[in-house]
Amino acid sequence: MPDTADCSVELSLPVRPDLTRVARALDDLAPAIPVVGLTDNHAGRARLSPLAAVPTCLRRGVRPVVHLSCRDRNRLGLRQQAVGAAALGASGILVVRGDPVPGQPRGPESVIEVLRRLPDWTAPDPCLRGAVVNPFAPAPRELRLLEAKVAAGVDFLQTQMVFDLAALDRFLDRVDGIVPQRVPIFASVGVLRSERMLEFVRGRLRDCPIPDGPAVRIRAGAGVELAIELARAIGERPRLRLHVIPLGAEATVRRIARAYRGARAGAAEPGPAIAAGAE
Repeated sequence: MPDTADCSVELSLPVRPDLTRVARALDDLAPAIPVVGLTDNHAGRARLSPLAAVPTCLRRGVRPVVHLSCRDRNRLGLRQQAVGAAALGASGILVVRGDPVPGQPRGPESVIEVLRRLPDWTAPDPCLRGAVVNPFAPAPRELRLLEAKVAAGVDFLQTQMVFDLAALDRFLDRVDGIVPQRVPIFASVGVLRSERMLEFVRGRLRDCPIPDGPAVRIRAGAGVELAIELARAIGERPRLRLHVIPLGAEATVRRIARAYRGARAGAAEPGPAIAAGAE
């Protein structure tokens, strides 16, 4: 994720060999959103390879980040995908474990090991390394994993979807000494527009809490407005950048990003005490 990127968006690729929907979404997003994450067999379903969408992103001036799922490949397959991403001109690679799929064994390689090996695999083409972090998972294990990912080498981090801002703030306090300031943290905002989507997240995504207040609003059809408010709150937190998971609602992403940037601009303005030189 380039240092200049303030916002990114995630696109789930289709199950058919057709880039029409991806191209339409990119036409709607560019140039307002500089970075697009291309998922790798999202939700445990076989889908179009993210490599296939890289040229479509580049033609529209959008920087692609290719997701790389350790769940689905051995080391040879992982290296092949990484080499392909670098050769096609991807800006970064987000290494993920992948949600478990019932009845399917997981690949043997760990996220930590892949992060370590990526520079050798993609050389001489520089490709930024990213990893995920879950502020809502059990803290001791998540903090140990985060320390290992930072030690293996990461250039950016991306969180689980955020609906509980208080829990997010507690987590940020704990990672202050773990994540270097040079590593941006992209907080994910999901656009849940129906009760069905709400129940899917609650039933399928481990450690992704949705408090009752936001849940009521999603059931009432106010999921887009909720996402806008969450993006605004993320913009008020200087440590964070924004990642949007539109789940088919790409037309809303510009509004969500605008709310984030408006809050970020307001947060950047010095108040009287700071302007006077007080700490």
